[in-house]
Amino acid sequence: MNIAQSTVSELVAAIPGASELFDVYQIDYNLTPTLTLKDLVGESKNRLSEITNRLNTLINESELNMPSPWMNASTPTLIAHIVEHYHDKHKEQFPELIRLCHKVQLFHHEHPNFPAHLEAHFSKMYFELEEHMAKEEQILFPLMLDGLFPFGPISVMEEEHVDHAHALKELCELTNNFTPPDDACQTWTELYTKAKILHQDLNEHIHLENNILFKRNR
Repeated sequence: MNIAQSTVSELVAAIPGASELFDVYQIDYNLTPTLTLKDLVGESKNRLSEITNRLNTLINESELNMPSPWMNASTPTLIAHIVEHYHDKHKEQFPELIRLCHKVQLFHHEHPNFPAHLEAHFSKMYFELEEHMAKEEQILFPLMLDGLFPFGPISVMEEEHVDHAHALKELCELTNNFTPPDDACQTWTELYTKAKILHQDLNEHIHLENNILFKRNR
């Protein structure tokens, strides 16, 4: 496997732990899934070599050097996992994040490092994601469970995933990569910790659909 010339979506699908590594290097594998690792890293040979070496280590450390177990899961099993582990979880995460954000803003709205638009951003993300997940649960997933592969609805979902990826990127910017200021209260710290978990979960959710579920029968 030529790691440098592989697309980031291929690397995430093939190498367990690659998504977490890309998060460390702030490489958004859902926003630019068709670009190769070399394209994304740019002219920095040292950085490319460092990431490549760490990916090779992940490959060597992988128990059976096998791709994600979801690659071989049945479509019903994978869809059930996505709904239970991501859709249902997001429906709990966003209200909690909005609640925490409102609480922090109530007491720290004058703090120079508090992002005034964060609560509105969470609300917008939640509204758009709820609509997106409803279309999947009510239209797309039933069709796929019936053995169909509707290219049109899938293309729409993939386009919306790009919007979600942009929203996640903005979330990183608003929260200074989920780093609260030194004088942040416990609630503010909890807010950013849970926002970081959401960021990881939603990225994994998008990856499973884009690079595994939606690639079937193509």
